[in-house]
Amino acid sequence: SLDSLPEDLLVEISSCIAASSISAVRHLRVVSKPFRDICDDRYVISRLSLNEIPLLPWSHDPERFSNFFERCRRNGNPQALYRKGLVNYFLEDQKDKGLEFLSVSAEKGSHEANYVYGMIIICLGGRRSSPGGPALLGGNTKQKGFKILSALVKPLMSKTMKELKELRKKIRDKIRDSILWRGIPVMKELKIAYVREKCECDGRTKTFLEYNCDEWHGYGEDND
Repeated sequence: SLDSLPEDLLVEISSCIAASSISAVRHLRVVSKPFRDICDDRYVISRLSLNEIPLLPWSHDPERFSNFFERCRRNGNPQALYRKGLVNYFLEDQKDKGLEFLSVSAEKGSHEANYVYGMIIICLGGRRSSPGGPALLGGNTKQKGFKILSALVKPLMSKTMKELKELRKKIRDKIRDSILWRGIPVMKELKIAYVREKCECDGRTKTFLEYNCDEWHGYGEDND
């Protein structure tokens, strides 16, 4: 039986299942006690897919979901870290903390976190993310943002343009529909964060952001 397999192999099997679907993990937990215990393994939780859970599920059972996501974050789950970063940065006005979570999530391989983190630091252009927060490194920070996004795009370009467009749409739709910053759509908040006069890039940053944030096309420069 499966239970007779070495524990490290059971952990690897469980982690692969966890990475595919949280529903599959629920089914796996009822297979046997060994599998139920292994599903609580740190490595398995770190790979758990959260795609089936709404970005902000708090209206269902706030305490339960809060505890669940906290557990995922403690175990280094990049999707949980990404969600925490979005909430901190765009909802709770904890921008430095939000950027830190987004950065860690990006380092752990989250494409969504890479995209959002890169966009934010390009928009900031070296300014502090919040009053009293650490100063960013001017043009170097902006170039870091472009480098992050370039590293994200190139592997996808080697596959198909369709996959690249689907990734952009997935990120854009999820944060646009689920998160508002004081009633302002996230992508417009990024536009507001961009200050042309402080950007020594001959308008290249704005051109880049216009391409990546199609909501910009509906906003005139005089509407802010």
